[in-house]
Amino acid sequence: MSSNDYLDSFPKDTTEAWRMRVERELKGKSYEDFLVWKSTEGFEIEAWQNTRPECLPDLIPNTTPWKIVECVSSTDAKKANLLALNALNTGAEAIWFEKSFLGAAAQVASQGIDQKIAPIFIRGGNIIDTFHTLLKTGERTEFKQKETEFYLDGNKLRERGAAVIDELALLIAQAIELGKETHFVSAPLFFSGVGNAFLTEIAKLRALRWLWKSILISEGKEPQNASVLAKNLTITYAQNDEHTNILRATSAAMASVIGGATFIMIDPWDRNWKEGNPFSARISRNIQNLLKDEARMDKNLNPADGSYFIEHLTIELARTAWKKVQEIERTGGFSAFAENGGLNALLEQSKKKQLDAYQNNASVLLGVNKFTPATPLKEPEIKRSHYALLPDAMNIPTHLQNQHA
Repeated sequence: MSSNDYLDSFPKDTTEAWRMRVERELKGKSYEDFLVWKSTEGFEIEAWQNTRPECLPDLIPNTTPWKIVECVSSTDAKKANLLALNALNTGAEAIWFEKSFLGAAAQVASQGIDQKIAPIFIRGGNIIDTFHTLLKTGERTEFKQKETEFYLDGNKLRERGAAVIDELALLIAQAIELGKETHFVSAPLFFSGVGNAFLTEIAKLRALRWLWKSILISEGKEPQNASVLAKNLTITYAQNDEHTNILRATSAAMASVIGGATFIMIDPWDRNWKEGNPFSARISRNIQNLLKDEARMDKNLNPADGSYFIEHLTIELARTAWKKVQEIERTGGFSAFAENGGLNALLEQSKKKQLDAYQNNASVLLGVNKFTPATPLKEPEIKRSHYALLPDAMNIPTHLQNQHA
C-alpha cells in the first residue's frame, strides 16, 4: 500500500457539488452576483476555479528578485546625487532620476554609484520615452538607437484613463511598432502603472510578459522575459485619511512582485500635496524592504505559477488585450491610432467609466467615497503636463469630492 492510498478513501468533489453547497449558503442570493466576476473589460470569470487551463501561459521564469527603485525628483544634480546615495544606503537598489540630466550634470548626479550593482535610469538621458514627442506635440520622430534605452510608458496612459486591458494592449502595440522600426535589436523597458485591483494587476503583468515573449518568437527572435518597471498609480491618492494611501501603495507593490516585475517604484503617499521629505520617502521604500526581509517574497520568484484563478485570468486578459492590439494594428499601428484620435477617444471613454464606478460606489476609495472623515479636507487638484494626443489626467479624489459638494 502506497503512502498516498488514503486519498482514495475520500470522495472526489465536483464543481456541481461545490456550487450546490455555495448556493445553499447564499440563502437565495444570486450565485452570479456574488461569485462570478463580470469584468468591465467584457468577460466573465468564476471566482472559484478547480481546474487549470488546457493551455497554460508560457512564461519565462524569473531567476532573480526585483530591484527596489527610488524616484529622485530634484532638479539640482548635486542634491539629486545626495538623495540617491542616501536612498541606496537605506534599502533602495536602483535610481530613477526624473530630471533629464545630461553630460556633466548626469555625471554629478550619478557620482559614487556603482551602476553594475545599482542601475541608474535618467529619464530623457540614458532612457527615453519612445512615444513622448508624438503624444506631446502630435509629431512623429525617428527611433534612433544611440547609447540609450527605450521605455514604453503605460503609467502615463493609466493616469489619463486607460484601464488594465487598455494599458496592456497599448503597451504591446507600442512594442510592436518600436520593434518593427528597430528590427527588434534591443528590448524596451515596459513602464507599467499598477493600481489596486490586486489579482487583475498580477495577471496583467504576467500577460504582458507572455505576449512579449510570443511576439519575439513570431519575429524569429530569441525569446526573453519582458523587462518591467512597475510603479504604483497615484491618481487614487487622497489627502483625506492620507495614510490609507500606504495600503494602496502596499497592494500595488505586492501585485507587482507576484506579477513578476523586474523593478518596482513606489511613490510616497503624500507626494501630491507635500514637498518631498525623507520620512514619507523612507516609509514608502520600506514597503518593499518589508516584502523582502520580512515577507521573504524575494525567495519565491514565481509564486503565481499554478494558481488556477490567476492562470485563467492571465489568459483572459491576454486574449482580450490581443483583440485590441489587432484593432490598433488595423488602423496602421500605435502612432496612427494616436494621430487619428482613436487613442484619445479610448482613454476618455475608459476614464468616464472609471469615474462613474467611483461615483456610484461600484469602486471604493477609502477616505473619499467610503468612510469619509467628519470634516473632510479639500483635495488638491493635480496638474500634470499637457499632451496634444492624450486627455487630461484624472483626479479621482477631487472629482468625487466635487460631486458630493
